[in-house]
Amino acid sequence: MILIGFVFVLITLLLLFIVKRNFDNFKITKLKIPFKLNIMSDKIIILSKEGCPWCEKLDPELEKAKNEYIKILMNKDDTFTFDEKFTQLDDKERESIIKGSRELMDNVGYYFPTIIHNNEYILGFPEEETLNKILNE
Repeated sequence: MILIGFVFVLITLLLLFIVKRNFDNFKITKLKIPFKLNIMSDKIIILSKEGCPWCEKLDPELEKAKNEYIKILMNKDDTFTFDEKFTQLDDKERESIIKGSRELMDNVGYYFPTIIHNNEYILGFPEEETLNKILNE
């Protein structure tokens, strides 16, 4: 009985070692050269996804925002819904936002929410201080 328990413990430790080793070797690769945006707009752009809990967490912060923002929502069928503020922009600014957002997603990936401001981007939900600075200063 003790031998069976000892073998069980050894097998468990071996499995834990293998799992840990695999996670230790797993590294998130960063771009060697950060992707440069060239969006001709001074607006804050929010890329959001339908059903994303972090995007939903961001919504109340957007409602309190002092700075003007544009929200682009990716629907579950991978189409986009643009808010009313976006439709009021001139054609060149809208085209620049669409092109820049598409290039960002193609080169960096699809992360939601993504906040774009002054041709810099934040992937995922930012820290409170950063979010407050972007939305309210």
